[in-house]
Amino acid sequence: MKAANSEWRLALAGMPPDSIAVFQPAVGPLGGRRIARAFLEEAAVLGGGRVVALAGGDLLLGRTVAPGQRAVQAIATLLGHSPRAWPLPLGQAAVEGVASAAEQGTASPGWSMAALEAHCATLPMQRFSRLTLFADGSGERAVAQRLSAAPLGIDDVQLEAAAQEWLCRRLLSALTNPAERAGLPALRPGLRLILDLPLHGLGQGAPLRGAAADDANGPIALLPLAALGETRAFEQRVASLRQAGWAVGLLAPDAVALDWVVAPEFIWAAPAGPVAPAHLPPRMIALGAPAPAWCRGAGILHEGIGA
Repeated sequence: MKAANSEWRLALAGMPPDSIAVFQPAVGPLGGRRIARAFLEEAAVLGGGRVVALAGGDLLLGRTVAPGQRAVQAIATLLGHSPRAWPLPLGQAAVEGVASAAEQGTASPGWSMAALEAHCATLPMQRFSRLTLFADGSGERAVAQRLSAAPLGIDDVQLEAAAQEWLCRRLLSALTNPAERAGLPALRPGLRLILDLPLHGLGQGAPLRGAAADDANGPIALLPLAALGETRAFEQRVASLRQAGWAVGLLAPDAVALDWVVAPEFIWAAPAGPVAPAHLPPRMIALGAPAPAWCRGAGILHEGIGA
């Protein structure tokens, strides 16, 4: 089911309408990458198409959508992160960009878990703390602000997740410690706060007191989508946050998660691609700038506001 790297452009150009492209980057443990490749190969067999092996990952060009979507869901469930997926021909330009980059491959320094933890413990707050602003719907004025840890860009998904956990905890500690808070970006008065929380919780209650339970503009606590896997702990965490006056959101690494996780009671935060997800939640935080046109709808906070 392979094609030579020089053939992927011809294969992509020959895909029929209502087909699918799925890209699984070559990151994470080798065993997980082999599992993901097997799911893509199965989708190519069941739905027609091929899997192209590139230096930076595997590209499925599937002539039938459903097997490709099932592969995405299976990989996300087992590995904890979703491949990128696009409908064809609408997503052809995006696929070309990703595949062109993947042809070159990327190299990054290796990390041991202990070395990465030490790095995260000593990294200056200004280097990783990030404040981004959001407008609402068709507006251009900032109405919300998100405090989060910038990704370190580590290819290994598990190590990047561990780094985010440690850095997120440092941000929360700084919020409650006057001696450290000066190192954080200055929060904007009057803007709704969106705060990233670590995967494994915070103990009892919320990191800061939120708002009244009926306040539609109260702060939002974003929990990683992977927290859903810890069912009982997740339910307790959500109840504790809401009792403390926080709205609760789910932070997805890919908007494809909106198509396979049904959770309308939460605010969803996910990267905003050029094409709207098939299933838009009632409330969404669209990540990434510039925001595409579909993000300018009611109930969507979109990133990229400068002031």
